Amino acid sequence: MTSSAPASDPVFLEKFRRAFKNAAIVGLAQIGGLAVYLLVAEIIRAKKRPFLGFLSPSLTAENRPVIRYAFYAAAIAILLLLRFVHGRRLRKIEALDDRGEALDRLFGIAVIDLTLAEIPAILGLVLFLIAGYNRDFYVLLFVSLFLLFMYLPRLKNWENILQNRPSSCPR
Repeated sequence: MTSSAPASDPVFLEKFRRAFKNAAIVGLAQIGGLAVYLLVAEIIRAKKRPFLGFLSPSLTAENRPVIRYAFYAAAIAILLLLRFVHGRRLRKIEALDDRGEALDRLFGIAVIDLTLAEIPAILGLVLFLIAGYNRDFYVLLFVSLFLLFMYLPRLKNWENILQNRPSSCPR
């Protein structure tokens, strides 16, 4: 990657700092959102004890497990999609000659990764609300928390990516 803006260019460095800071704020806000989901679920469980879900009467014994497995399958599909999208978009950055455009795309990758990482928690919350599966909500919430920490922007990774040395998995 040839650099259209040297690493010491103050305009590029300011843009880099701003993009990284904004991406980190998005990630931290989503982690805070997970805490809100947990709080909402616990309030509902406390107020409506025993909570069996808002759709519980209409769910039969036959379709409850089907719904549960469908939500887990969707969470696994999101996880696979996240890995695929992340790797594919990082490879596209390698081919760019303009560091400014590479930075813009890197910010876009971070936002997409963080958004996809939050989806399992949302699926868990919906599963909890419709069927009352609180343990499944906790599992999917933990999966999202793990993914958010895994894909939270890290300064060293961003520097390596912009120097044409992307890592395949964020650390």
